Amino acid sequence: MSQKQERHYHRLVINASPGVDIWLADGDGHFVQRERGTLDTGLLPGRYIVEFGLGTQTYPIHLVGDSEYSQAEIQAGPPCQRPKVELAPLYTAKQGQYLAFIYYFTKVNGQAPSEAEMQRYFRVTPPSVHQMVLGLESKGLIARTPGKARSITLLVDRAELPEFE
Repeated sequence: MSQKQERHYHRLVINASPGVDIWLADGDGHFVQRERGTLDTGLLPGRYIVEFGLGTQTYPIHLVGDSEYSQAEIQAGPPCQRPKVELAPLYTAKQGQYLAFIYYFTKVNGQAPSEAEMQRYFRVTPPSVHQMVLGLESKGLIARTPGKARSITLLVDRAELPEFE
């Protein structure tokens, strides 16, 4: 019989000046929470990073139990390096190829491709192309006018597009 491991949350309270934003991130630099003046939250034990105002010096916190700190106490301690955070790509490799196709097709032909032209180029079914277009639109990578032919507009800068294969 397996035992379920219990998670124990600890209370973390950080008091800062009333107008100061308190930014809290996990040890890898991923945003956890932002509060103004006082941060009062429950967290799992671990390493966290706090800064008072976005883009300011970062300070480490090692949470092992319920803890309360003032801004002055944290800033009196040693600062730490800001972790480098790897962001997820805006789109998959396949979506990138569709975006590059739309870019180059529009550049060469002076108008956006139709879904039928994308279907022929990528050798996929009409529903597959349509789902791709809807997916690109829902991610904010393209805009289009439903029911209007050749209305696709790229919302991604050319520099952010992959090489077209």
